[in-house]
Amino acid sequence: MKPLKLIMRAFGPYAGETVIDFDKLEGRHLFLICGPTGAGKTTILDAMCYALYGRTSGDRTGSHMRSDYATGAQKTEVIFDFEIGGKMYRASRSPEQMLNKKRGEGLKKVTMQASLSELENGKEVRTVTKNVEDASSRLLGLNANQFCQVILLPQGDFRKLLVAKAEEREAILKQLFKTQRFSDFQNELFAHYKVLLGRQKNEETELDATLRMAGAADEKELTNKISETGKAISEAKAIHDRAIREYNDFRKGYQKAAVLHSHFMNLEKAEKEQKILLSETPKMEEAKKNLARIRSAKELAAYFENLDKIIADGKVVRSQLDSAGLRKTKAEKEKALLAAKAQELEKQTDEIAKSRMRMALLIAWEPKAKAYGATKREVDRLTDLYDKAAAKLAQLEKTAKECQAERDQARKEYEDIAHAYYSGQAAILAKNLRDGVPCPVCGAMHHPSPAGADKNLPTEGMLKKAEKKAKKAAEDYDDANFLWQNYQAGAFVSAITELGNAQAKLRTLEDVPEEYRNTDAIQTEVARLNHFIQDWEKASRETAEKKEKAAAELSAAGMQYKTYEEQREKLAKDYKEWEGKLTEKSLSAGFKDLAECSSWYKKAGEEDSISRTIETWQSRLKAAEKIIADEKLTVGREPKPDMEALGRKESKLQEDIRGALRTISDGENRKKLLEQAEGKVKEISKRHEETLKEAGLAAGLYSLVRGDKTRVTLERYVLGALLDEVTRAANLRLLDMSHHRYSLHRMADGSTDAKGGLTLEVSDSYTGRSRPANTLSGGETFLASLSLALGLADVVQARQGGVRLDTMFIDEGFGTLDPEALNSAMNTLIDLQNTGRLVGIISHVPELEERIDARLRIMPAEKGSKAVFDVMDCAD
Repeated sequence: MKPLKLIMRAFGPYAGETVIDFDKLEGRHLFLICGPTGAGKTTILDAMCYALYGRTSGDRTGSHMRSDYATGAQKTEVIFDFEIGGKMYRASRSPEQMLNKKRGEGLKKVTMQASLSELENGKEVRTVTKNVEDASSRLLGLNANQFCQVILLPQGDFRKLLVAKAEEREAILKQLFKTQRFSDFQNELFAHYKVLLGRQKNEETELDATLRMAGAADEKELTNKISETGKAISEAKAIHDRAIREYNDFRKGYQKAAVLHSHFMNLEKAEKEQKILLSETPKMEEAKKNLARIRSAKELAAYFENLDKIIADGKVVRSQLDSAGLRKTKAEKEKALLAAKAQELEKQTDEIAKSRMRMALLIAWEPKAKAYGATKREVDRLTDLYDKAAAKLAQLEKTAKECQAERDQARKEYEDIAHAYYSGQAAILAKNLRDGVPCPVCGAMHHPSPAGADKNLPTEGMLKKAEKKAKKAAEDYDDANFLWQNYQAGAFVSAITELGNAQAKLRTLEDVPEEYRNTDAIQTEVARLNHFIQDWEKASRETAEKKEKAAAELSAAGMQYKTYEEQREKLAKDYKEWEGKLTEKSLSAGFKDLAECSSWYKKAGEEDSISRTIETWQSRLKAAEKIIADEKLTVGREPKPDMEALGRKESKLQEDIRGALRTISDGENRKKLLEQAEGKVKEISKRHEETLKEAGLAAGLYSLVRGDKTRVTLERYVLGALLDEVTRAANLRLLDMSHHRYSLHRMADGSTDAKGGLTLEVSDSYTGRSRPANTLSGGETFLASLSLALGLADVVQARQGGVRLDTMFIDEGFGTLDPEALNSAMNTLIDLQNTGRLVGIISHVPELEERIDARLRIMPAEKGSKAVFDVMDCAD
């Protein structure tokens, strides 16, 4: 990562906009950031880190970095342009802050905004606005902490790795090299081991439960139970076969007894049927006589049919005659009603004439009613305006009188204060009078009776204040009185005049009755009268037409009634003639009279039913007699079988068979369950054996990575190897800067405070001994810390998949170094920048300013600070 441009707006001590263009270094790779303490040197590093990761190189948040000099119109923002692998990028970020509202007054909260974009021809493309911190980490290959440890070396932070305790060094290395995965692996391994232990216990529980459900203590007992159940099934099958054979033998005898028993039952049924039919013999003889009477009456059917036809025709004529009578009566009533209605309509002639006159008058009133409505609304509107004007006038009058009272009160207060003030002036003069000294007013040398005064005399200021108040009250009264009089003569009089004119116009329209001063009421009444007249005219026409039709209908109904009456008389004569003939024939046929003959004729429909009843009775009697003869021949002298006893025996045999089948079924089900349990026990046992093997392997591996024997965990072992790599890289520079005196290495694992091999020692070639790193002097500590930081940067760069570290900023005091050590450190940094890496140093040491020809000076400004590049020409 190589910085190109940094823009800070209202950020930290930089009040306005500060632009730091790194192109002004003109190809130099080493530059100094210098300036007074607190001017904002470290803030430049904070701005870069904040733009990328949303945090500073220290503990401050973005909201804390808003400049104290910033106004509500200035937005705090950082824009950082940089280059990676030939591509240019821009990181922008602004914190949550309070800024002026775009409309209106006051402030509003603006949320944090951040973006990361690639630059093409100076334009932002492929912009990311969410999870910008993660995007920056992926792009640079470093997270925020690693960025501050590898690229930005904050003041004092990179010394931590040298002088820190083993626990603190372990935390730093874990953070930089992401070794948490080894600890996570150890935890996951332990969790897996616990899962296996749980699985082992569950399998043992499952095995025990399976055996318990099968009623066995172990697998051997389960096998014995399966064998015993098989033997019980075989015995039950033998019992079932014997029961089946016995049942089949019984069924043969049972079937013969059942056939004989059915013949006995048929014989008993036929005998019972014969007895019932013989008891019905008298009834059948009477049925035969009735059948003969019906057939004799049917021979006179022609006479009966002729009489029935005359009766039917008579009924039709009677119905027609009744209908004609009703029609005639209805026509008479209709004629009378229409005559009454015509008379009633005639009585309404005068009312119709009056309605026509009233309708004409209402039509003439309509224009005035329309004008009355508009004028009435205008009067109401002007009345409302008048009421408002009167209320306003009263309020103005009240205000004027209140101002008048305030004016009079203020004037009185002023006059009282003025009187007291001027009266008190004589007392003030008299206070300074001395005998023999002339009075400044009268010139007298003697002052026998000087003026006295109250203790609380008003001052000149009180007098002026009272005068000002009285003057203001007088002006307020003049203004209020003017508004009152002016409104009364103007707007109020205008409101009265307009209202009076409207009311006069309204009075000219009041000859229209009050109920018709609304055009809707007139139109409604005109429509009602017009409808009333039209209905009367229509009713008159319809009544005249109906009267004519009613007269014609009455004439036709009278003629029809007369015709039907003549037909009825003829049918009565014919009926009497045919009735005499039928009576004579009935007596000849052997009937007592016409009524008896008629009653049997009416039963003609029962002829077939009576005939079938007699035939059915005869056939049933013959069938019963035949069955009796046949069944007696079949049963012979055989006794009747006891089917109830035979049924009980059959049920017992069937129950024996079912019991044997239940025993077989239960046994087979039991055997199946036992065999399933046996298979499950074998399967669980196999799984359990595999689980025991896997748990043993996991336990051994977990013991290894936890360091039960070595007291060094897997993560600490990896950190020790990484720290060796870091010290080797650091020693390449430390040996050179210390003239091959000092080198760094890890304390031996056998030491009591080795802490897993992460404690650092310094080897001194002058003494041939090693000692703790915190025993070095200030300058020696700086050189060792700088070497360790650079070595750490090299290793992190190599370990992060070839991340390019083109830039390094060191915020550390070089003041602890003597000239020789400073020279060695400078040579190391120059060698470092010769590799193409840009190195920026924050320091107050004058020698550095003399030796480094490119400087970024941080200077106080009118508000806050400003940053300016000072690059010396090579000739200088």
